[in-house]
Formats: sequence, structure tokens, C-alpha cells
Amino acid sequence: MILNFLSMKKQIIFLTVLFVSLMSGCRSKNTIPEKTEESIRVKTVVAAEGEISPVNEYSGTVKAFREANVGATLPGKVEKYYVREGDFVKKGALLAEMSGELYTQAEAERIAVSKDFERVKRLLEKGSVTQQEYDHVKAMYDATVEKTEMLRKNTRITAPFDGIVAEYLVKEGENYFFSLPLEPGYSMTSGLVKIIQTDQIKVVFEVNERDLRFVKPGTGISFVCPALADTFHARVSSIKPIVSTITRSATVEAVCANKNFTLLPGMSAYVFINLPPVKGIIIPDNAIYNRQGSSIESVFVIRDNKAHEIKVERLASRNGLTVVHDIEPGSLVAITGKDKLYENCPVILADK
Repeated sequence: MILNFLSMKKQIIFLTVLFVSLMSGCRSKNTIPEKTEESIRVKTVVAAEGEISPVNEYSGTVKAFREANVGATLPGKVEKYYVREGDFVKKGALLAEMSGELYTQAEAERIAVSKDFERVKRLLEKGSVTQQEYDHVKAMYDATVEKTEMLRKNTRITAPFDGIVAEYLVKEGENYFFSLPLEPGYSMTSGLVKIIQTDQIKVVFEVNERDLRFVKPGTGISFVCPALADTFHARVSSIKPIVSTITRSATVEAVCANKNFTLLPGMSAYVFINLPPVKGIIIPDNAIYNRQGSSIESVFVIRDNKAHEIKVERLASRNGLTVVHDIEPGSLVAITGKDKLYENCPVILADK
């Protein structure tokens, strides 16, 4: 009986220890703190309604307003130049003189035919020749006079307009033949000397077919040349009525005054055209987030200290600002910490 009592006592002690252990374990579990999400500190800006006038930029080239490769009608030897490269010349000024062998022969022929014509003219008055014979000799005389005048002009090369002598295409003493210049950028005609008009210049650039609706004759543009510090202004003078099948663009020319002759043909230019204003919600460029490996752009709007990702589409950009239509005006938009944010994550506003 004593043994049974001792055995029962051991059981009671065991059960008591077990109960205490279980209660301690439950108490330990209840005291473990719950894990909480860490808030991300961000800076924000307020999205506001407004408009932006976007600017399109194009690469262009400065060209002479007018140019001509002045040459002779017939081949021949360049006897003498009366101008030097860089000289300013007036329209009609003598530029060069060609050899005159053909002109000398034609002049001798003209004198001989002229004598025959005068003789036949007198005979016609006396009735000694028919009208038909007279007309035949007169036609020969007229043709000889025109030929002689053409050859005379061929020996004296004059400027077709006011301009600057850009370069000799054939040197003095060389023989001139019809040929096509291989140097790019020049008009494809042969000549003795190149004359350019640069008191005005043209800026030539290519406009993509999508933007052609914004460009018309008379449209104002601005441009800068890397070689010069100034900004210049011009107006579109012509648009080629054809789009390249390779570049899908059309050639546009704009004319600019060049009174100080600071703009030189061949200079590179960056052309800027103001487009119509675009209205919407304005946010800074650094508010737009692009996940690595994705072309989708989005912003993080902060509401109730939570981040919400919203996809956006850029409608226009200028000077670090962008217009979108996909968020509400007055929204708080994150501009820092975007790479750490995700949908519905807690945030702390660094601005406050």
C-alpha cells in the first residue's frame, strides 16, 4: 500500500512538471514579437495640371543660299582669271577668259558672210536676185552672227549673280572639259569657278514623316552651330514633296539672314522646332521609373503612406518635365527610392 502511494505521488509530480512546462512554452510563444515591414523613406513632388511646348531637334547642314559652277559652253583653255578665291563679285563681272581660236574663226566667217549679205541685199533692190536667194543668204548671215556671239561669250566668263568666288574648279592654263565633280555636297554640273551667295544661307535638315504635319513654309525655327556661340533664327522656305523610302523623312530648307557672313557653307547645325503645346499632368522626369529589362514606364503614387505603382505614357517632355494623362492632379509622386518600392509597400515621407 505504501508502494502504491509512492507511485501515485510520482505520477502527480510528473504531471505537475509537465503542466508547468507546457504553460511556460505557451507563454514563450506568446511573447515573440510579430515581424513588421520596414518603411522606405522617399521624397515626393505634387503632380499638377499644366502644359508643355515640346521641342523637336534635328541635325542639319548650312548651305549657300545660291551657288553656281560657272563654266563655258564649249571646251577650251583657261587663259586668265580676273578674280581670286574669296573675292566678292557683282553680277556680270568678268571672272575668266578662255582661249579664242574658235571665236577668231567664227568672226572671220561672219565678216565674209556679212559681205555676201550686203551684196545680195543690193542686188535684190535692183531686182537682180530673187527673194528666195536673198532669204537664203540672210539666214546664213543670221546664223553666223549668233554663232559668233555665242563663241565670244564663251571666251568671257561672267558672274551670274552677286556672290563670293568659292574656288577654282579648273586652274589657269588648264584645258576645260565637261565633267562631273566627285566631291559630295556640290551641284552636279561642270564649270570653271564656283560662285556662292552667302548674305543669306540655307539650313537643310531631314524631318521624319510623323513630324511633317508640324512643319510648313513660313514655320519659324532656331538653330545653333557647334563652331559658333550664337543662336540663329530662320524660316522654312521649302519642303521636298517626297519622303525617302530609306529614312522615311523629307528634306526641309530654312532661310536665314547672314549679314556678318559668320555662317559658312558646310557647317553642322542643330535645328530646333517648337511644337504645339500639350496639356496634361506635369511631373519631373526623375519621377518616372523603368524596371530593368522592361520598356514599360510607371510612377509610384503615395496614398496613406503606401506606394501604388501606376503605368504612364509620356506625351511630351521639355527641360526635365514630362506631361502624362494617367494620374490625378495633386497626387504625391515619389522621386527617390523608386528602385526599392513595390505595390502597397509602406513609406515614410522624407519631406516631412
